[in-house]
Amino acid sequence: MKFTLIAALSVLSTLVSGSALPDLTRRGTVIRPAIGIMIEEKFPDYDFPPINAVEVSRTNGADNVRSLLGFVVPACTGTCTFSFSDASTATGSGQINLFTLGWYPVFGNTWNSKPFTNIQLGTFQASTTGSGPATVVQNFGLTFVCPTTTTNLGYEVQPVNDNDFVLWDITNGGLILTCG
Repeated sequence: MKFTLIAALSVLSTLVSGSALPDLTRRGTVIRPAIGIMIEEKFPDYDFPPINAVEVSRTNGADNVRSLLGFVVPACTGTCTFSFSDASTATGSGQINLFTLGWYPVFGNTWNSKPFTNIQLGTFQASTTGSGPATVVQNFGLTFVCPTTTTNLGYEVQPVNDNDFVLWDITNGGLILTCG
């Protein structure tokens, strides 16, 4: 009996302390970015025109391209969760980092005039087939308590490795937030 109890406690503690990531399956209301802005290190003062296709990329450790995303999150209850799927193209490492921004991005932001990059929330591995959900590589805060009032939230998406390219259309794929 004593052995069975110790074995059961050992199994339970292993399950509880395991390094499995939380379930980030889409549920509730899907919120897509209201604004997407590409910024490029090579052209630090260039104001890219607003378009639906955004990217993150880096080639041989240089030519960084990042994207700023703005989400208008309605008042909701429960938890909000970020997920990523259906990249138009993903090559190289196909990984992206998600960071919070100091404030909501606006059209006209450039590499030199963007909100400050704040807290890393996580890393996604985009599907290299160009469709399907991304895998969560790191989760530092991809799920959080939803705001109780309509809130504008700003985020920056960055490439992870020296050779990385991920392109997506913010109207039907890429980074989304689910509420509820």
